[in-house]
Formats: sequence, C-alpha cells, structure tokens
Amino acid sequence: MTTTVTPPREGHEQINNTPWLARMLDKARLQAAGTIDQFDLDYPCPMDQQLLGKLGLDSATFQKIAVENTTDDAVVAAMKAENAIF
Repeated sequence: MTTTVTPPREGHEQINNTPWLARMLDKARLQAAGTIDQFDLDYPCPMDQQLLGKLGLDSATFQKIAVENTTDDAVVAAMKAENAIF
C-alpha cells in the first residue's frame, strides 16, 4: 500500500496573519513523521529559525505543538498558551 504525503503549504500562505507559519507547521509535522526527505526539505531551516525567534519559541516546542494539534486554530491556541509573540 502506497501512502501519499502532502507537500507543505507555500511560504506566502498565512496562519494568524503570519506568513511562513503554515509552511513551517507542515514541515514540522513531516519531520516528526519521518517523511520530510521526500521533499528535499529541512526543519528547522534558516527561515523557520528566523520565524521561531520572532515568535519566541524553539523548534522542539513548536514541533510538539504541531504534532499534538490537528488544526491551524488549535496550533495558534497552543502557541499562545506557550506565550508565542504574534
């Protein structure tokens, strides 16, 4: 059985008015699932690290949030609970 893996969203797509957040979220989930190599991507890449710095989160915390929350709204709520700076 072949499983199709969805590529990450484009960097211009926004969550909570934050560009790159949707892409970083998808990449964090791909990394956790062990499927990010299918897209020749890295998490966290320099752009991810820059956004994480602005948000005040580290990559491990963000990845945990990404895996534990299935919707964009739930991710934003969990990020706010971690005192992310939007």
